[in-house]
Amino acid sequence: MTERYPFNLPDGNVHVTLSGGHSSAYLLYRLLQANGGLPDRARVVFANTGREDPRTLDFVQQIGQRWSVPITWVQYSPNKPWFEIVNHNSAARAGEPFEEMIKHKRFTPNGGKRICTEQLKVRAARRMLVACGWTTWTKTLGIRADEPHRHEQEDQPREKIWLPLVAAGVTKVMVLDFWRAQPFNLPAGVDSNCRLCFQFGFPQLARQMREDPYDDFPERMERLGFGTFLQRPWSEIRDLLSAQGELFDDRSAWERRKICGAADNEECAA
Repeated sequence: MTERYPFNLPDGNVHVTLSGGHSSAYLLYRLLQANGGLPDRARVVFANTGREDPRTLDFVQQIGQRWSVPITWVQYSPNKPWFEIVNHNSAARAGEPFEEMIKHKRFTPNGGKRICTEQLKVRAARRMLVACGWTTWTKTLGIRADEPHRHEQEDQPREKIWLPLVAAGVTKVMVLDFWRAQPFNLPAGVDSNCRLCFQFGFPQLARQMREDPYDDFPERMERLGFGTFLQRPWSEIRDLLSAQGELFDDRSAWERRKICGAADNEECAA
């Protein structure tokens, strides 16, 4: 087995997911190196929810430019065909796709039913690929070997799931070492996935609230009347963390609510 083997593209169409985080971007780099670039049958897709850190969008843009790889930016639309193609300049930055999805589905995502991941990322990308004429494909996920709780990913009717980083034995330490050696990177302190994600732990939420105390997106979404992100209203969560935020600086002070990549600041995948 050669070093390239785990990253050799399978036959047929390949959907390369790019979450905007370190691991999925590292996976893209290894795919590019192992295959001498990507053929037309492989498509790199970044699904924008409108709630990513703007610096994540800049990072995705740099990846495309520096590595000379086309990246399709897609985001949810409440109207047929239920997605739209955007770019770095036109991508939503104020949560518009997320809000439209809540209004259209009349449901606020929560840990038991993460329709945000399903609608804003998985289905938006899938609908775009079907619109391009694809019927079946292999889909990569940037899940690493040291995330065994996430290795059981079920194939979907159109998609066969592929976890190259698992087969290659790639760990978080290896990914971070790679990025430290690169001429560009996500700025320190930038979290993957949506800002104030309900899957984040209290330390992460408390820090993000301190960094941007005027970000009231969760409260505004809950005022739409379709439920709450957590078991208590977000306003109560904010009051709790504002009053006792320093108590949550240690990760041992909270317990993960449900297994999810976002909870560990990794790729959010349904």
